[in-house]
Amino acid sequence: MRRSDAPKKQVRKLARCIAEFEVDVTGKGVFKEEFVTAGGVALKEVSMKKMESKKCPGLFCCGELLNVDGITGGYNFQNCWSTGWVAGNTA
Repeated sequence: MRRSDAPKKQVRKLARCIAEFEVDVTGKGVFKEEFVTAGGVALKEVSMKKMESKKCPGLFCCGELLNVDGITGGYNFQNCWSTGWVAGNTA
């Protein structure tokens, strides 16, 4: 379902759930412990012009869902922001 097709009540409920979601942070790990996962949707399975799945049309993938591993220092963030922008503007 596209956001524009969703009833306002449903959108408000989702927004409230996201805004009220709480996460308890218990500390910070040491350097390199932040790399806990790798992999994701293979890039060959995604249209780079739309970030749309080739196997499941209408499903848009971006950021950490994709099989893109990068060094820290902002490269991962840039990937998330850029692919998110493309997916959001073409969905």
